[in-house]
Amino acid sequence: MLFLPLLDSTWPLPRLLHTRSHYLAWAGLLLAIAGLLAWRPSLHALALATLLTAALPEEWYFRAYFMTRIGTGWRANVMASLLFSLLHGLTRDWTTALLVFAPSLFYGWLYQRTRDLPLLVLTHTLSNLVFVQFLTQPMATWLGNLM
Repeated sequence: MLFLPLLDSTWPLPRLLHTRSHYLAWAGLLLAIAGLLAWRPSLHALALATLLTAALPEEWYFRAYFMTRIGTGWRANVMASLLFSLLHGLTRDWTTALLVFAPSLFYGWLYQRTRDLPLLVLTHTLSNLVFVQFLTQPMATWLGNLM
């Protein structure tokens, strides 16, 4: 699935944007990730794994390829987010599928506004690290209380 974009000769590769605002956004996200990793060195392996096995391939396929192939408006974002959530449900569990739907909508909106894949990958990486570090335990407790 991840190589499908490379086989699609009609799909243009995402361009790397070279504006000051993009550089500043990338630097800010990198500093936030570096700060989190400096504060919690135990997250180094998770950060690398998240970047390479989650954020980069997921944003490459779901936003840069799939969403842009099906359209440009909010419907394309919802469709890509539904597929993104469905695949998380099939490969993990349905609670995870529900938890990733809202962030997926945000990532889709951000990509539609900026067309900046590195920004999206860094945002996804940072949000996964923040979720694991600060929200996993409270969410598990809250969901456990609901069951």
